[in-house]
Amino acid sequence: MMAYGTSHLIPSGQDRVQHLSQGGASGGAGSTADLFPKLVIMQRLCASEGFAVLTAQAQTLLTPGRLECGIQSPGSDAFVDGLMQAQAAFLLSHLALSPRPVIFTPHKTQMHDVSPALTVHVPDGQGIDLALPAQLGAMGNGYVIFFSVRAAMDNDLLIDMHRKSLGVMREKLRLAFGGASQSDKLNEREIECLQLVGNGMKSEAIGERLNLSVHTVNAYLGSATTKLNAVNRIQAIAKAIRLGIIA
Repeated sequence: MMAYGTSHLIPSGQDRVQHLSQGGASGGAGSTADLFPKLVIMQRLCASEGFAVLTAQAQTLLTPGRLECGIQSPGSDAFVDGLMQAQAAFLLSHLALSPRPVIFTPHKTQMHDVSPALTVHVPDGQGIDLALPAQLGAMGNGYVIFFSVRAAMDNDLLIDMHRKSLGVMREKLRLAFGGASQSDKLNEREIECLQLVGNGMKSEAIGERLNLSVHTVNAYLGSATTKLNAVNRIQAIAKAIRLGIIA
């Protein structure tokens, strides 16, 4: 449990969980801006100095795995940059291995056990950061991060915040990719050509493998790119992987 001198300003664990549940009321976001109130409520509940939503870009033959910041609170640039530089590799690895929240804490900070979370001691850490992983399968993955947490964090609150983080990430990814899955819009040949390009094959090799002309292969790739609302093949492959259309 994290206890600090400002804890008298923070509601009890039961009150905070009830408040959080009310703040996460049903109803999809119409834009990224609609997610801010939910994140601000969570920020207040854990008394943090800032927040960020990070989406994970999967590693492919064309691109390395990486985290990208999609939403952040005003004035949190230094927090986000510091976390990215120090913990990006660890967060990507953890995301692939475990659904447990991560608490980054300065090396000498004394903490009681918060059983759902993994505590990571950071030698040069300046405050306690909370990383809530969101693993949504084919839809995508990422984290909701709260920086310099000052509230007393009990298990019930942590679990409920984690659940709400999944909702925030689901809405963020839905907005990023235009809502409904695109898989029903792509035909079998378009998906097949995208998969082979993602495997590193050139159009000529794909044509030989599928017994198609290079012109036809390029036409399929072009139509798939348009349907996925991508600017080029690389972005189309990344979106298709994120949506679970190709492996």
